[in-house]
Amino acid sequence: QPPSSEDTAQKQFNHLIDLTILIMTMKFQFFLRPRKASFSTICCVAFITSMLVNPVRGYASWLKCFIDLDPEEVVMHHPMVPSEDAHEEVFIEVQPYGDSTDWIASQEYTLDKGIKASRDEADSTTTNTLKLRLKVPASLEKEDVQFVVEVKGEGAAFIDLGVMCDGVRAFSRNHDEHVILQVNSTSTMADNSPIELLAGWASGFEAVTLTPTMTLKRRPGSGVAAEEL
Repeated sequence: QPPSSEDTAQKQFNHLIDLTILIMTMKFQFFLRPRKASFSTICCVAFITSMLVNPVRGYASWLKCFIDLDPEEVVMHHPMVPSEDAHEEVFIEVQPYGDSTDWIASQEYTLDKGIKASRDEADSTTTNTLKLRLKVPASLEKEDVQFVVEVKGEGAAFIDLGVMCDGVRAFSRNHDEHVILQVNSTSTMADNSPIELLAGWASGFEAVTLTPTMTLKRRPGSGVAAEEL
């Protein structure tokens, strides 16, 4: 049976206490006459003290780029939880940037034709910009839910807020604070070239849980003489 969050936190607490004792012991071994502590020693002790008061928390936004969003990955001693085993139903939801329409949480979302990216008539690239955040149940609305979201697909990248991994991922420290995705389409891209979104989230020191995948579909004719909306 995997260790509980309380057990893991207690072990971290004990390790930090041991580390503090070790540092203080080394200090008195090297200095027979204790003198005024150096600046580096003060900073080290202050850091350890802060860790004792505020134990490390396994937030999803701390995921590094080399860690896959996959149930086989282990983060902060916990394997990631697949969406089908999640203890709460959490979904990615999207909204066109600059639009005041309702947020949409579904397994599929069809992009509109987008805005022409250049005044150059020879350039057929069109751009869709979306806001992304998490839809959480009432039980999590007041919790400190953080997330990282990943995009896979041609012409898609995160911009501006919380960007990680060269635009492949973005993170937010609150479930209702959005990140921004930009999708570029050209006439050479197949209309059926999908874009997939997957997020990992966590609240406090617990396992990172994955959301169901959301698929963005390009509207037929994207990147061909699209008009500004």
